[in-house]
This record gives sequence, C-alpha cells and structure tokens, in this order.
Amino acid sequence: MKARLAIHETENGDDWANIWHSGEDGRHEKFGRLGVKCRTFRDPNNPNSVAVIMEAEDFTAFDNFIASENGRKALTEDGVKPETLRFLSEFRN
Repeated sequence: MKARLAIHETENGDDWANIWHSGEDGRHEKFGRLGVKCRTFRDPNNPNSVAVIMEAEDFTAFDNFIASENGRKALTEDGVKPETLRFLSEFRN
C-alpha cells in the first residue's frame, strides 16, 4: 500500500468538509472508485487549511483523474485553492 498526503487551502472549510460526507455523492465514495482510501483533516485554528491522507495500491487512476478536466472541475467545486495544493508521497528507507 502506498500513501500520499495532500495539503491545501480552501475557500470555505465548512463547505469542503461537507463534500467529504459518506455515501454515493461524497468524495470518499468517488475516490474509493479510483482505488483510493482517504482520511481528512482540518487545522483547528484555521478551518480553511485542510489535508487528506490517501492510501492506494496504485495511484495511476487518481493521477489521471486529477490531471483531467473533470478533476480540475472537482477541485473548483470543492473550493480548493489550486496554487496551495501540495502532494507529499510516503517513502521508506
């Protein structure tokens, strides 16, 4: 299993958090269909500062989605400030 951390700012942390609800239309379910399991976090002192830990055997489908027009549209809908988006990949020595 591989892991990545996505850190970014949002326009509205409450709206962003609501998108991560359980069920068919939530981001957990949508990313799950790409083979990615997610855990979400918010800064308690700045609720617009958020992070997602993602785990997957292979991130190819996720990477293709993020690079696609639909992926860019989803980031916009989620209120992600794209200039703040950073991905960190887990490594082991």
